[in-house]
Amino acid sequence: MRQLPLVVVLVSLSALLILLGGRRPGKARTYKAAPSTSYTDAAVGAVSSASEEISDAAYGAFEVLHSAVDAAAEVVSSPKAGEDPIALATAGFRAAPAHGSPLASREGSRDGAALQEAKRQIEALRAEQQTLKRDSEKLRSENEVLRRKLGGAAAEQPAAASGVSRAARAMLDPGPASAATPAAAATPVAAATPVAAAVPAAAVPAAAVPAAVAVPAKQCNRDHSKVLTTDDVLCRVPKGELAFVTLANQAYGEMAVNWALLLLPMLERLGHGDRAVIAGMDQSGVDLFLKHRLPTVTTASFGGIAWNSDHKGSMDGFRWKNGAFRAYGVTKAEVVLWLLRAGRDVSISDVDVAWIAPPYALLRSVPDADVLSGTDCLNVPYDADRSPRKSNVRNCGHQSGSTWSAWFNTGVMFFRARPAAVDMMEEWRDTMAEIKGEAQVDDQLSFNQLVGTVGASGRHAPKFRRFYPLKPASEDGRVVYDGNGSRRIHAIPVSQVCSAHVFHVQQSAEPRGCLVLHLTFVEGWPKNPAKYWRLREAGMLPVRPEPFDQRYLSFTPPQPGPTPPERHEPAPARAGNGWTVVAALQWSPRLKAHLELVDRHIAALRNAIGIARALGRQLVMPRMACLCERAESPAALLPGCTLEGASTPVPHVCPLESVYDVARVERIWQKGYLQLRPWTFLNSSIHKPPAGALPFTPADTTAVRWLAEAPPHGRPPPQGPRQVWLEKGLSAEQLLQAVSAAGASDARVMHLESAEGVFGGFESAAESKLFKEAISGDLLGGWSATWCCTSWNKPAGTFKFKRPLPLPSGVEARGPRTVVDLPDKRECYWQSSPCEL
Repeated sequence: MRQLPLVVVLVSLSALLILLGGRRPGKARTYKAAPSTSYTDAAVGAVSSASEEISDAAYGAFEVLHSAVDAAAEVVSSPKAGEDPIALATAGFRAAPAHGSPLASREGSRDGAALQEAKRQIEALRAEQQTLKRDSEKLRSENEVLRRKLGGAAAEQPAAASGVSRAARAMLDPGPASAATPAAAATPVAAATPVAAAVPAAAVPAAAVPAAVAVPAKQCNRDHSKVLTTDDVLCRVPKGELAFVTLANQAYGEMAVNWALLLLPMLERLGHGDRAVIAGMDQSGVDLFLKHRLPTVTTASFGGIAWNSDHKGSMDGFRWKNGAFRAYGVTKAEVVLWLLRAGRDVSISDVDVAWIAPPYALLRSVPDADVLSGTDCLNVPYDADRSPRKSNVRNCGHQSGSTWSAWFNTGVMFFRARPAAVDMMEEWRDTMAEIKGEAQVDDQLSFNQLVGTVGASGRHAPKFRRFYPLKPASEDGRVVYDGNGSRRIHAIPVSQVCSAHVFHVQQSAEPRGCLVLHLTFVEGWPKNPAKYWRLREAGMLPVRPEPFDQRYLSFTPPQPGPTPPERHEPAPARAGNGWTVVAALQWSPRLKAHLELVDRHIAALRNAIGIARALGRQLVMPRMACLCERAESPAALLPGCTLEGASTPVPHVCPLESVYDVARVERIWQKGYLQLRPWTFLNSSIHKPPAGALPFTPADTTAVRWLAEAPPHGRPPPQGPRQVWLEKGLSAEQLLQAVSAAGASDARVMHLESAEGVFGGFESAAESKLFKEAISGDLLGGWSATWCCTSWNKPAGTFKFKRPLPLPSGVEARGPRTVVDLPDKRECYWQSSPCEL
């Protein structure tokens, strides 16, 4: 269904009615003058009472609009005694033909020509400013503003509409109305949308730019050194527009700052920089946000989690306290309800969300949806097909006709300011508020229960039975009804609201069609270090910018061979809650190949860390290819080595936390031993250099090749500024001398074409000790460098990757010599488990 911008509809409707009042020529009709108040009331009433008909008819095309105006004007101009003009106008809209407007035949009359010109100019405005699909509920929310405007009231229209309204009115009525507002008449259409000229076409896709860009109201408070009031926020976000919100306390403060640093510049480019705000849940968090001069409100007046309560915690704060986290959900619902009741659409997203592109095109694509939500689906191709069918894969059952396994993720959601969305949000809030104690029900589970995707007790129990099979609420089936039967919800495709699994594992850290990156499906404990690393890999951590002014070392990691088959038959018998490690290896050839590949990854990284330390360079981590994912549920992973239902490629890029404990790895740079950079660091399309810094180019890189791998006959190629040939097995001290002798010490990037079996160790006893502590304690300590799980009995179902053999120190570290990196046998992770590997 196509819709016109709100201001164009309302202004054209009212202006045409006024223009035609009392002087409508026509052969077959007799028109009587009527007070302007009647026209105003009729126009407003028609908009309010016949909004659905307007949506289905008048918004289809300009001809439909003109027909509707014509019909409504006729019945209002000649009301019968005792008849309500609003009801008559509504009937006129309903009776309007879809085509063949009589306005088109009035070429000979003076008023007809003016109307044709008005229509032409409206269409010109429409062509210059892309059509915003507006829904009927927004028309209702603006009717009082229009009533006051046309009735001579002093109240002004919302800032979002004012500039375009004046320009549109000047075009609609070039006569006396324009003379009354000379400034408006002199204002070109482009002046109403200054951002369109300021933003290069290449910077913002056309589909992402809203049709009418709001001109910020000058009187709104933009002092970000102090907390904003709720009135400040409503002033900054015009009625009918989209407000972007997140909630955070001090424990997640840095994540929230990062959320804002990504989102605000993107909105600024569209002229919408005032439309995002952080809702701070404790004073220390608010202080942090104000220190960064970010738009901030407090949640003190919204209920739910107590202001400055004991839930601040440290790293994870209240996240792992069920009652407190549910109270956070109540607070979130209250904030959203406040904005919805004030007539603002709402985008609510968690702090672990990285914004990539504006969501306006997404919203326009599903005008029927009251609520839009991300999901936990991991199968991109399946999710893209929303054709009606019963069959589906795990967590992807969002198409009409689906009979199971829909699941919404509440980390990224959109709500339209409609009664249905308000009703759903109120019910969601009340559901969470009614649960007491430490019951393991959070905001996401309670939302899915009230939608009906999963079973529930109490009043939500019937919704599960009514939700399945999913029933279409739009012609294309992309919007479905919830279990209540009256609220319409759209499951946002996983190619647009991308989980970390889709973004990193399936797309190799390429944004593609992602509007946001939501850091779900991130392993490790605690999760924040791994999430920060994922953001670094994505080039989306502006709160901790990567430097471009150092010298770096990179290396080519081990590569997988041909992809093994998915399984060997027959399948082994289960042992308790899974399989033994030996049985799993026999059953899954991919798992066996994966273990052997990662053993080599670890040895190569150990050597690269030593060489980077020896040469005084920061280390760019490798792009690790893997053959098997990891998961606590063995049945969801084995034998094929991809998560159940996921469209994971084999091989795929391995997240750092799939092999290492990122919280431990952080110590390597936190203690000042060696700085590590993400594997995407040298890609200037992902990591754009700051002002004054140059991007990395091939000319910046000097390749390091090993003599043992040179052609057996003849001498190796000569040394040069972009390549160096070195012996394998040299000590740290020898490597430093050899690189200097080759004239490559100042190379911006040195790249090892292999890091296996090439490093001899440190001659210095002190350096050797520090190196062993960094490798054994930080890189490989604790549960780091393990794979889980072949069984729910995790100690018995976990593999330990091979630890590289220790490197000597002193003169024994000197080379050249042959270095063997790995032992022959794998150690058991748990002594009581059999591991003849």
